[in-house]
Amino acid sequence: MFLRMNALAVLVMLLTLGFNPAHGAVGEKPHRVLMLLWDGKTEAERGFQDAMAEFGLPVEFIWRDAARDPRRIPALVAEAKALRPDLICTWGTAVTLGVAGASGKADPAAQITDIPVLFTMVPAPQESGLVADPSAPERNVTGTTQRVPVEAQIKAIRAYRPLTRLGVIYNPADPNSVANVRRLRERSAPLQFELLDQPLPLNRQGKPRAAALPELVSRLARREPQFLYIGPDAFIGDHRKQIVRQALRYRLPVFSANELEMRDSGAMVGLVSRAYHLGRLTALKARQILAERKNPRDIPVESLNRFSYIINRSVAQRLGLYPPMSVLSYAEVIE
Repeated sequence: MFLRMNALAVLVMLLTLGFNPAHGAVGEKPHRVLMLLWDGKTEAERGFQDAMAEFGLPVEFIWRDAARDPRRIPALVAEAKALRPDLICTWGTAVTLGVAGASGKADPAAQITDIPVLFTMVPAPQESGLVADPSAPERNVTGTTQRVPVEAQIKAIRAYRPLTRLGVIYNPADPNSVANVRRLRERSAPLQFELLDQPLPLNRQGKPRAAALPELVSRLARREPQFLYIGPDAFIGDHRKQIVRQALRYRLPVFSANELEMRDSGAMVGLVSRAYHLGRLTALKARQILAERKNPRDIPVESLNRFSYIINRSVAQRLGLYPPMSVLSYAEVIE
């Protein structure tokens, strides 16, 4: 809030003096920023653009979208090589790996190694191979992650109701999901809960089988966890509505670590990183690269330090699981 108020105050002063933040000082060449998206614009991009405007950085945005098709990424990389922007911003693990490659394994012929790459919405940047050390990326790649610490998630669940068993369905072919389940498993004993983890079966091509989801939800429901957990998993996210709908058939509440599941799928409660705020944090790193001329290798990968507790009131009413008054004092309640 302090940063936002100061930035807004500076913006008002500059406008009074006749400065246009969309174009910068008279004659100043705008920074060219190539935005490579996975599935269209999100709140993260809106937060990024808002913050960049408040900083007064002259920016020319170039928008490209993979449209959820990894086969499009090589063409996006080729175009980026031809455009030579000042900064490439990527959304998600698939796009970022396709653009920048894995740490220590990037191929200059197939990936970008000589233009700063700034990512966001990558839940496991180290486990997915993007950076060897998030605190010191040591290459032309840095960014932000929406990951919420496991301890904070379990604390959020227990603020709502007691927890002894937590169910989770995950894609064993997704490194983000595998890393998150591993963290949950490692913390289950110290945090005193049983993790009921259920991997999706894979087909001959190594892809998860969506047809197995109803049976997996049913199998977990019979083991009576207090919550079904949805974490950072692209495949599970794609099928979130089906999973939540099936869970509600068994009166099994869903906890989500993702904002999208809380907004549109019927998950009952979640502790999430707001995409808009994550976009603003990403813009701070863009300013360091573009205006302060810092090298991405020296800019740590970071997450937000404050998270949003969200409750879906209509789902809580349907299940008869009303939140404690203490939780309502700080939660955002949605319908």
